[in-house]
Amino acid sequence: MVKKEKQQDEIWALRKAISRPNYAVMELLFEKSPRTTKEIYSVLEKKFTRKTLIISLRELSLDLNVIQPTHIRTTNGYGLGYKLNPKVKDMIKSLQKASKVVESCM
Repeated sequence: MVKKEKQQDEIWALRKAISRPNYAVMELLFEKSPRTTKEIYSVLEKKFTRKTLIISLRELSLDLNVIQPTHIRTTNGYGLGYKLNPKVKDMIKSLQKASKVVESCM
């Protein structure tokens, strides 16, 4: 069986980053960063399945480098969490601004 290659244009990475679950994670980290994986799961569990969130965290951290793993101080010592890449914060602001422009044109 031959695997079909996906066509990649200039904004393929952006499309992947702003899929619904990925953008929800980025927006959550935009509001408050860093957050533990448990915090991310507890806030977004009503919108997405745990499996979807695990895939999103993997894509955003390993494939796209949009979020970065970090150590977070907890009551029991240190835990694993994620923080937003500083370059991505500006991108999120631009996306929100672009979305408002498009909405105003509708």
